[in-house]
Amino acid sequence: MITVDCTNALAIKDKLLVYVADKLEALPILKNEKFLLDALDDSQTIDKMNVISAIEEFLESVNLKENFQIIPKGDDINIEPLDGADMKEKLDKVSDTDRNPFFECTHCGFMTRYEEELRTHRLIHYI
Repeated sequence: MITVDCTNALAIKDKLLVYVADKLEALPILKNEKFLLDALDDSQTIDKMNVISAIEEFLESVNLKENFQIIPKGDDINIEPLDGADMKEKLDKVSDTDRNPFFECTHCGFMTRYEEELRTHRLIHYI
């Protein structure tokens, strides 16, 4: 089980959780300032490097990659601001729909960057 500490990135924690869990096909467990990722199948494990890669992809997609560093410590991954400054103002901009490149399914919360993929996904709810 991998723990991702979002104490310094609370404004993006929920979207990051959905993105990473969907990308890795993992079971997310939400905590106050953290989330945990566990494999759907007990015989599998989640690779920490894949989690880090997914976090980097998300940060890059919302233009915040240059503002944060990802620090792995054992099975924990911390997301820390590079300059140590308060990132609230920059993180609040991520909530704006014009900067948010994600499309979300209203039925189940599935998120994707591609509108066509969302349309295809929605079809499973009507089968």
